[in-house]
Amino acid sequence: MCRIHSPLLALSLCAAGAMALHPVAAWAQRHNGLSSPPTAPRRHTTSPANQTIIPVSSGMGALEFVTVNYGVPAPQSLTRQLEADDDRTRAASLSAIGAPAQYLVRGHIPYPHTTQLDLVALGPTDELDAILTVELDQHIVSAIMVPQGDNWHRVATVIDPTPFSDPRSTPATFLRIARSLIQHERYRAIYRAVTTAPNGDFTENEAQLRVLNNKAVVLISFASNERTCETAPRHLGCALTRRWLQPDPDDPGHRFILVTATGRLTPHEAAEPLADATTFQQAHLRSFSCQPYIYMDNSQHYEPTANSTPCPLK
Repeated sequence: MCRIHSPLLALSLCAAGAMALHPVAAWAQRHNGLSSPPTAPRRHTTSPANQTIIPVSSGMGALEFVTVNYGVPAPQSLTRQLEADDDRTRAASLSAIGAPAQYLVRGHIPYPHTTQLDLVALGPTDELDAILTVELDQHIVSAIMVPQGDNWHRVATVIDPTPFSDPRSTPATFLRIARSLIQHERYRAIYRAVTTAPNGDFTENEAQLRVLNNKAVVLISFASNERTCETAPRHLGCALTRRWLQPDPDDPGHRFILVTATGRLTPHEAAEPLADATTFQQAHLRSFSCQPYIYMDNSQHYEPTANSTPCPLK
């Protein structure tokens, strides 16, 4: 996997070594906030045949996902063209990655604030796919491209409608590359986008994506992080929720668990300077529930096999 960053006009190349996948701890129900995320305990579930199974959370929130099959220049060339002095060249490259139409108006073709190129095996083959992520004034745009013979095709674009002035949203917070849970020698792209309310409450949605049969596929999406504060008629504290997908320790090759952790900040804790820190919030997670999932080849999606129940202790 290779990553190229271009904050201005220059490009730099870094080689990311493959990290060994550590075994999943089976029994950790509580944690001290120093690790991210905590590991849920082992669970055993059976579901009656007539029981309606409802995902504990689903949806992409602010994330916009568009699939296409569009021939494009090589990703390295696109990266250079996005920084070209010629407006027509920049406009063509922005169009090639699927940027919103507002950035293609003649006379107003922007230079990207940041350009990031990842070369990574998202599919089942040994070929490297490309993810070209660009930070614009009001959006972060991420194009997924696959090689087809001597040519490249854009197969999808993921967009986060977030302003450049928001310090919480950058290409690094928007996109993360992780090992595939199905094929450990391959990778998945994890996208996250936050929707914020006027009072500071927020919901972060996550979508996990791979390339299968030369198509970009969202394997699962859910609300991964939520904070809701009760302030009327007086401040009563904040409810916290975090979710993550992890392999089932009983069968890591086939079954998975969507863990939901909940906690609460008291009004005094919510006023602490560290109240917005990830580790501070994780330290206040107290209740864990688990919903089992399995990857389905026919739908190319993670599907729940039972309803969510409290994660049992050892």
